[in-house]
Amino acid sequence: MKEQPLVSIIIPTYNRAHLIGETLDSILAQTYTNWECIVVDDDSTDHTDKVLAKYCVKDTRFQYFHRPKDRLPGGNAARNYGFELSKGYYIQWFDDDDIMLPNYLSSRMSVIDTSTNLCMLSGKLVDEYKNDIRDLKWFNDDTLYRQYVLKLSEILSPSVLFKRQFLNKKVLFNEALFRSQEAEFFSRVFFNLNTSEYKQIPEIGFLYRQHQQTKSFTDNTYNSGYKKAHFLVHQTNWNQAIIIKDKEIIKYCYKKIIILLFETIRAKDTMLFKEILRYLKKHVKPLLFFKIKSSLYLILWTNTQGYKFKPYLLNQNL
Repeated sequence: MKEQPLVSIIIPTYNRAHLIGETLDSILAQTYTNWECIVVDDDSTDHTDKVLAKYCVKDTRFQYFHRPKDRLPGGNAARNYGFELSKGYYIQWFDDDDIMLPNYLSSRMSVIDTSTNLCMLSGKLVDEYKNDIRDLKWFNDDTLYRQYVLKLSEILSPSVLFKRQFLNKKVLFNEALFRSQEAEFFSRVFFNLNTSEYKQIPEIGFLYRQHQQTKSFTDNTYNSGYKKAHFLVHQTNWNQAIIIKDKEIIKYCYKKIIILLFETIRAKDTMLFKEILRYLKKHVKPLLFFKIKSSLYLILWTNTQGYKFKPYLLNQNL
């Protein structure tokens, strides 16, 4: 009988005592049984402790920890700390409100071979009551990196099972980011992967819950930290696209960065505005940069659309 490698399921959690039990029940229902589940609490203030205590007694494969006080708050530190504690040959990050379907693990473990560093399957978006919204957009024949960056497919944390050895020498989740952490991480680890290193299974394996009160629905206000994280992701992909000479990704990132630039104007975010402009000056042709700069002059001088920036901002040594 073929040995079942240990899979470490790592779940960061914060104030999800009312939902995480459903997630843990879905793990208990897995047809693949050689797993450990490491839950790392990011300083919850609800009764998460009590919920997890019951599950740890029920099944010793569950382990419950708190994020160390010397680590930055947030899910990224919890994810990284969970990885440090884990013992699995394979690593599966998961969210504290999502649901694994019974074959979530077994469907991928059945196709993995020695060359497989990543194995992905699809999922379904559901609302907070688990009503269907739609299936995630699935893969075409392009490379994994291009599919992800150009949003030709939708890849989320629950989508990807990693071989531990593949992650060992990599920087994991950026603990300073509070937005776009998955995008920043996947943009780095998917870059230049050989097609022989990953497998894709066109199967619905998990339910990805979206809540009306979450940031994806309601956070339409400008947040400088979030915008800086978006800029970091687009910089990363632009720089990598230059290496592989992918004009489509460069064009995509350029458009995204220009949109960010105008958002900084509207929000009066002078620091990020100048940081983006410095980056553009370094990476676009002089004539194109001149056109961008000239357009900004016009906007800033006329204060159109309620912009209140002053033109002198563009006279600094960028």
